[in-house]
Amino acid sequence: MELTFKSYAKINLALKVLGKASKGYHKIETVMQLVDLYDTMSFEKLDEDSIVVNSTNKELENEDNLAYKAASLLKSKFHVKFGVRINIEKIIPLASGLGGGSSNAATTLTALNKLWKLKIPEKKLIDLSTDLGSDTPFFITGSTALVYGIGDKLKPVKKSHKMNIVLINPGFKVYTKDAYKMIDKFKRSKRKPNSKSPPIQNLIKSMAQNDFEGIASNISNDFEEMLLKKYPIMSEIKSNMLRNRALNATVSGSGPTMFGIFESIYTAREAYYELRDIYPFVYLTKTL
Repeated sequence: MELTFKSYAKINLALKVLGKASKGYHKIETVMQLVDLYDTMSFEKLDEDSIVVNSTNKELENEDNLAYKAASLLKSKFHVKFGVRINIEKIIPLASGLGGGSSNAATTLTALNKLWKLKIPEKKLIDLSTDLGSDTPFFITGSTALVYGIGDKLKPVKKSHKMNIVLINPGFKVYTKDAYKMIDKFKRSKRKPNSKSPPIQNLIKSMAQNDFEGIASNISNDFEEMLLKKYPIMSEIKSNMLRNRALNATVSGSGPTMFGIFESIYTAREAYYELRDIYPFVYLTKTL
């Protein structure tokens, strides 16, 4: 028996880092939404007691992979004697701020709940998923949400109609753990940031009203100022998005992927064709 799933990426339409929490986590407040960019994952039940991960990206074929950790977590928690072969066709860039690893982990929990017939309620899966990273609970539900706490608290928000998005990754990785260390140091070194980000409730209101210009004017990310100072190419990417008629652009997650919001598919497509040969990863997509 084999099951196949799409493991979607996300963007953070707004992200505020509110301070440190326990176990090395940070308190955050963010609005997350899925985008139509995904890895394809298949799961084959094995009679032997083993977890095997195969991927088009060989970096994932180890026990540090979050999909492996998710399978191992379920096996240990529920004393599963079966094994699984997980195949990952990897499209989402690694350590990119798009949540690919967390999405793979959440997809694995959901898939193995079916494959191994564990009948775990969604709320229990969400609780389990907090051990696999702060973004993982969001991917269990897949609904556009205000996510807060350490990522374990979710409140669904009314999403706008599909928005046209261009994603640009500059071709290097920013690991989440390192980004939070950098932002802690960055905040300590500054008396105040250069600009104050708009309240997240303004964004949520604009989404409910399908006000794309309002959404664009209220997107923000606390990591952006730090990352643009550290990596000038990210500042260049943002400028190129705006020059090509993005309503606005910012960082997703802890970076380094930037996303731009466009008024129509036509302006988004023009920007995509203009920029696709300049950077290592340029992707034209929509929110889900």
